[in-house]
Amino acid sequence: MVSFLIKTFGCQFNELYSAAIADALVRGGNQSVEDLDKASLVIIDSCAVRKKSEEKAFSFLGEAAKTIGARNIVFIGCVASVDRERAVRIAGHGLRIIEGTMSLDAILAVVETLAPIELDDSPPRSLFPTADIELIRGCESYCTYCIVPAARGREISIDGADVLRSALGAVRSGFSELLFLGQNINKYRSSFGGLVGILSQVDAIEGSFWFWFLSSHPANFEPIEVRRLMELQHIEHRLHLPLQSGSDRILERMNRHYTLSQYADLVRPIRDAAGWALTTDIIVGFPGETNDDFLRTIDAVQEFRFDGVFLAKYSDRQGTPSSRMGDKVPQSVIDERHAMLLRVIQDLSREGNQRVAGQVVEVLVLSRQGSDKAFGRSIDGRNVWFSWMGQEPQVGRFMRVLIDHGSKEGLYGTTI
Repeated sequence: MVSFLIKTFGCQFNELYSAAIADALVRGGNQSVEDLDKASLVIIDSCAVRKKSEEKAFSFLGEAAKTIGARNIVFIGCVASVDRERAVRIAGHGLRIIEGTMSLDAILAVVETLAPIELDDSPPRSLFPTADIELIRGCESYCTYCIVPAARGREISIDGADVLRSALGAVRSGFSELLFLGQNINKYRSSFGGLVGILSQVDAIEGSFWFWFLSSHPANFEPIEVRRLMELQHIEHRLHLPLQSGSDRILERMNRHYTLSQYADLVRPIRDAAGWALTTDIIVGFPGETNDDFLRTIDAVQEFRFDGVFLAKYSDRQGTPSSRMGDKVPQSVIDERHAMLLRVIQDLSREGNQRVAGQVVEVLVLSRQGSDKAFGRSIDGRNVWFSWMGQEPQVGRFMRVLIDHGSKEGLYGTTI
């Protein structure tokens, strides 16, 4: 038996891979531990999208190498692709490095040389009630600020039959939510067609479940596809569609291949539909961003009434085209613009959530919080904190909640 510790940084892809590795190790008779000094095997799942996450991974790698030695460490993920030399310098020779372009099967094959594992087609139970399912791996969009194409490699679509097998197995195993993953999920292709085709097949599965997907790229999406997805029975009533900037000039510099007008055409079906939510990503302070560009972004955020925004301050990622652009925005200006836009976003979130007050929403229970409260998520993706009357909430079940009020964080109510 091996005692193992898995440290995960970054995105849902990393969370899926880490959970699957942990499940295989536990089924193989090994023990998961939380303390580094109790581990005989350490797996570090790294992320290079942001500098802070990368530095955290290297810091933990150094700590682990001092504690158990490089030969007992497996270093995987994006950082393993873009800076393996630094990883070796920090940990020493003997470190097992698996680049982010590798499949889960390839990673498990290396892990199996260090500890017994047992494979299973079922989704990782540690992610319950959500089953993460990989749809497409890699990215070929080449946004000028992004390291992912270098770290994850070319796009590889997962066979449609395998996707459906995973989805059916998850539903039969009691999972209530399916999350389909892809760096650019709109590029998915299989014998069932594109994204709409495969999700239509999933929608035909019998059972009580929801599904959604991450992440869409506006350049590879059509309004008719959005409308067709909105007609599916099991789909969650939300779309996450990264805008990144409200300025066409900056979008061109980012190599995003769409305009603000084209984005507006895409999201119009969502904004015209009651009960559907729209969320996005925005980067503040991209090289060359003028005050006028920034004000256009504020205007766009207000125009589209985003229900949630993942707001990031631009920072250079070594090896990306934008890191070589000379007209950098001063950090003080980036900080000021970030604070200004954050206030706008929080006001929109508060107003949007307050409008739900008095409505009854269906909620997927995600956790119990104390003896009389629980936390979940509505079908349009909003956080919901609620108390209950009568039947106690169980994680993975759906409940109807009467919303009393909303805040910028989410909704609050009581079951009916």
